[in-house]
Amino acid sequence: MNWDAVGAIGETVGAIAVVVTLIYLAFQIRQQNRESRIASVHELNEAFRASISAFQDPGLADVFSRAKSDFADLGEPERLRFIAMVQGVFRVWEDAFYQFDAGRLDPRIWQAMVTQFSAYLSLPGVRRVWEIRKRAYNAAFRDLVDRTTPIEYLTK
Repeated sequence: MNWDAVGAIGETVGAIAVVVTLIYLAFQIRQQNRESRIASVHELNEAFRASISAFQDPGLADVFSRAKSDFADLGEPERLRFIAMVQGVFRVWEDAFYQFDAGRLDPRIWQAMVTQFSAYLSLPGVRRVWEIRKRAYNAAFRDLVDRTTPIEYLTK
């Protein structure tokens, strides 16, 4: 065997190694993207749980129960509590919107969130908070919320 043949074999083995490495890297990137999407869903679920945990407090649950349909009848401290609770949910939905827009959130999860949020938007008190505070959100998210059709609240 001459040196030219050895060199050709070395180049072939090297080319095969490069192809195998690229296939492996593509597989790893695909797995990482999948794990990233799963982590996004988990983070959003945790954020949503945290934002609605306020409703477990009997006093705040009472404020929400009254404010969801009669925001104007609340006193100033109750209004502030309600606004804070509602904005917590808006921030979670805003985060979900950006995750979906970036391709990190499965469309099936996103659609379920939109359905739930549409029901949330059907509450007059929630709509009032949106009108008061929507300027605090990014224009793309504002457009999305403003285009979302409220549906009948899920607990009715």
